[in-house]
Amino acid sequence: MENKASEKNTDIFYARNLNELFYQLKTIANLRIVGSCTALSSLPEKMISTTLIREFNHIEKHERYIEFGPATTLSELQALGERHLPQILMEATDTIANPFIRNIATIGGNLMDTERKNTLYAPLLALDSVLEFKGPSDIKYIPLISFTSVPKDKVLTNIRVPLNEWDVQIFKRLGPEHKITENSASFAFLVSSEKSIISNLRIACSGKVTFRCIALENKMLGLRLPLPIKSLEAYIDDAAEEFDRAAEKTEYNPMLRRQFLNLMRYAFEQLT
Repeated sequence: MENKASEKNTDIFYARNLNELFYQLKTIANLRIVGSCTALSSLPEKMISTTLIREFNHIEKHERYIEFGPATTLSELQALGERHLPQILMEATDTIANPFIRNIATIGGNLMDTERKNTLYAPLLALDSVLEFKGPSDIKYIPLISFTSVPKDKVLTNIRVPLNEWDVQIFKRLGPEHKITENSASFAFLVSSEKSIISNLRIACSGKVTFRCIALENKMLGLRLPLPIKSLEAYIDDAAEEFDRAAEKTEYNPMLRRQFLNLMRYAFEQLT
């Protein structure tokens, strides 16, 4: 079960299933869970690999949602295509790194890097994704919009993404191409309508500043399309206020705010 290796003062352990994983987390102090390690700049002193746990690598499509195990690679997401994957999630995946990295990088690794809020965070946030965390004796479900940290003694085991019909889907990535920096950010915008009335609207941003524009989303429900051009400035001002509230305690490059508002203007123009 332990199957331990040692390299440069790093103790590496392996688990073949969840029971082994929980056992080693309980019995070995300061053990850090890792997957493909594509986001690590240095290895922790003690780590346990989840690459052998088959329960972590699954894709299950249902009528109203699709589920991914955290070890599902970005290449496996791409292979699903837009027929099975929401368009903005497909577009976001295509912008990450290069084909070689996408073959080993996972959706769980991209999502659980809570310090950087990587590329997939904004589209998964906009899509109302739900995270499943398992412990030795129970399961906890946390909507991504409410997620702040991994619950104690639990591990991410599943990501559920609702499948809704969207009339407008916009994903944009800011910052250097195929690289995450302090100036990197992702933007997701979704709109559905019934009889030219906005029935659902989602606006999400992730990066140094991460948030959903909940107040603006609610304010715009029920508006008739196309939107009058003269009303756009008011909605952009509302978006600016929500950005400022989310960024109140965060140091960030002012360029991010300008770019976010430019993307909001572009998105709203698609509704005029």
